[in-house]
Amino acid sequence: MFFRLLIVLSLVLSVVTPAMAGGAPFNIVYGWFPNWIAPSATNGLDATQLTHLSWFSCEVDTASGSLMGVSAWRTTPVVAWAKANGVRVHLTITCFGTQANRALLSVPSRRTRCIAEIASALRLQDADGVNLDFEAVGGSERANLISFVQELRDSLPNKEITMATPAVDWSNAFDLATLSRVCDFLLLMGYDYYWSGSETAGPVAPLGGESYNVGRSVDTYLRAGVDPLRLVLAVPLYAREWTVVGPARKAARVQGSVSTAYRFSDMQSKPGADARLFDDATGTSWFNHTSGSVTFQTWWDDSLSLVKKYRFIQLQQLRGVGYWALGYDGGLSAVWDGLRSLGTPSDVADEPLYIDNNERVDVYDLRGRLVYSCVKLEIPLITLLPGVYVLRSRDGRVERFLR
Repeated sequence: MFFRLLIVLSLVLSVVTPAMAGGAPFNIVYGWFPNWIAPSATNGLDATQLTHLSWFSCEVDTASGSLMGVSAWRTTPVVAWAKANGVRVHLTITCFGTQANRALLSVPSRRTRCIAEIASALRLQDADGVNLDFEAVGGSERANLISFVQELRDSLPNKEITMATPAVDWSNAFDLATLSRVCDFLLLMGYDYYWSGSETAGPVAPLGGESYNVGRSVDTYLRAGVDPLRLVLAVPLYAREWTVVGPARKAARVQGSVSTAYRFSDMQSKPGADARLFDDATGTSWFNHTSGSVTFQTWWDDSLSLVKKYRFIQLQQLRGVGYWALGYDGGLSAVWDGLRSLGTPSDVADEPLYIDNNERVDVYDLRGRLVYSCVKLEIPLITLLPGVYVLRSRDGRVERFLR
């Protein structure tokens, strides 16, 4: 009886005891590494902050249940880098689309073959576990999805099993509480609240301030019975830019256009980024810029937004943070500095740092255009059209100015 109690206690401690990487503030710091990112991108990752790297991905051939892309997985040098740096390695298995998931999950023989091929693929690289990314699963497959994950667990009792799960489960396909108990943890994909086809520009990952937001998604999971220690919040290392009808916040997109995604590393050099505004309601940043007569609006989870999400994770006592996607950071320190310190981010002040009247500032309009440079004290003397302007000091502090 005492021996059995020790086993149970050790299992509990394996879930709740922080086994943090280096100085990382979370038990889990998880990142997907897409197969289209050059392996050299690992040079920009901070391995002391990272606990898990999941290579993305091998896709399921749903006509048979077999895996595609295994040869690329077998030969990627990213796995060797992770192991050399003490980072646990997962393989992501993808199956996208309602019909594709039905074809796989509703046929037991295909599920069996898929599980066997997952086990074989993990052996190829001696991986620590698997991540399932099954998206747009239909509600009719709710029970079959649980069966698949349980069968996978039975086949891989000594491997970590994780699952990427939706911010909003529109089809009620995910039994979140059950899946969280079968898996080691779930990765809530806390992004794409505004997406390529959204009618207006808007935040990719609003912490609040929208009908659907990260805070509401996390609350939905916890109310469904998911233990916070089995929930990791994944955040976006990308921004979205819309072609819009005007400079107003969340302006309508131009009909016939779709938004474009940009990596975190692209954003520092984007026109208008220096004049971005932090949106208090959603906890994200946005800015406009123009090209000729065309106005573009971009919403970006910059370093300040990421830090606010890290603090939210701490407040909710979740297991950790995930990133879509490693390599999108471009080796910039802003991502890792914020995670390392959970203090003031590197490129935007966390609390308002007001600009002294005698400091020189650049004055931007809401289209992201530089309209004047002067000492702040001189601004009332210059000619400006009525409206809101952004003042940016030489060291990056930002204020709003209303004329």
